[in-house]
Amino acid sequence: MAPPSSLPSAAELARKAKQKYDATYGATRPPLAESIDDQAEFFFDQGELDTVYLRKYIDHNAFAGRPNGGHFAAADLLLTGAIRTAVSTNVDTLIETAGNYLFGQVGAGITRNSVAALTPETAPLLKIHGCWSDPPTTVWAAGQVAAEPVKTRVEEAGAWLAQRLLNRDLVVVGYWTDWDYLNQVLDMSLGAVNPARVIVIDPCETDTFEEKAPALHALGQRASQEFCHVRCSGDAFLDRLRVDFSQSLIRRVLHGGSASYSHHAGVAPDDAWLEPTETDAEILWRIRRDLEGCDPNEPAQRRAPVEEPLLGMTLLQLQACGAVADGSYWKLDGRRVRVLRSANRPLHEVQAAFDRETPPVVAPEIVIAVGAEALPLTPNFARGAGTGSIARGSAARWYSRSEAIAELGL
Repeated sequence: MAPPSSLPSAAELARKAKQKYDATYGATRPPLAESIDDQAEFFFDQGELDTVYLRKYIDHNAFAGRPNGGHFAAADLLLTGAIRTAVSTNVDTLIETAGNYLFGQVGAGITRNSVAALTPETAPLLKIHGCWSDPPTTVWAAGQVAAEPVKTRVEEAGAWLAQRLLNRDLVVVGYWTDWDYLNQVLDMSLGAVNPARVIVIDPCETDTFEEKAPALHALGQRASQEFCHVRCSGDAFLDRLRVDFSQSLIRRVLHGGSASYSHHAGVAPDDAWLEPTETDAEILWRIRRDLEGCDPNEPAQRRAPVEEPLLGMTLLQLQACGAVADGSYWKLDGRRVRVLRSANRPLHEVQAAFDRETPPVVAPEIVIAVGAEALPLTPNFARGAGTGSIARGSAARWYSRSEAIAELGL
């Protein structure tokens, strides 16, 4: 529900459904119940949950919106494998949409078989509540949980999760909801899970936890190492988790070049140079992609940096010359410098690949392709070096690391 997604609550959906139903039938029928659980159960008992309630009384666009910071964090951490398994009771596709914006495809499914069939390197997103891309698969009423096909689907998902989450750290984002039956679904799905740590993220008072979500409270008590409740909104927590993950990876790249820098310069790097910049999650994501060596329209997919000391050493040398962080670039003597990992590739091929990149709002004047080799070839046979465009400004000058050392005096 956090902006900019701002999806409606269950109470709001129920209010609109009741208003429409009561206006349609007036005194000819008893008024529709106020809670969404009772409304859904009413139509489910009549065999009209999908054919009438979901089609007529629930807005088809109710679950469409822009992903918020929490969705982008979940998608990014799934694509990198930092989150090994995710289970959601949301029917919207905002995590999957966020993954598309990050140039990746989140591996989502609503059944055990669909997520188990994903490739081993894909971190699965199990949507035990179904998906709004196929409304008949969604779970709305308590009666569905005890009836087929949902009953078997939830039981199989629970068995799969019990193995998948064994001795894992489990982060639960949002432990209580006004959709009462969801606790029942979650209880069935996580009832046999034995995690190492359970961290519950929700702004509500801790002393209400056991009363409002007894199944999750019991799960926390089974944690072998730790159980804690963090009073924070889910989107803010996940966004900060994404920031910390990005900074950790960038910090390891910087430290990976420390020994080489010390050997070359004769002195150790300043401690401040070894710490990544404090900035937002999107900028850090762009930096990670460059240090990972992603081509345009490729997602960041690494949980750990490659062991290439020259990459971190280049960043330290730039700072030693006075460069300061400027968004995802470095500012040195009034010029913006971008550092890319481009191991074992001809420099002109790297430049040609990035000519197809969506032009940034502020383009760098210099790009250092660490690991690329400058060969005596024209950068682009069709257009030559190019003169840039209004959107991109003057074309960036591309250098291999050795060329950048000579040009910038690193």
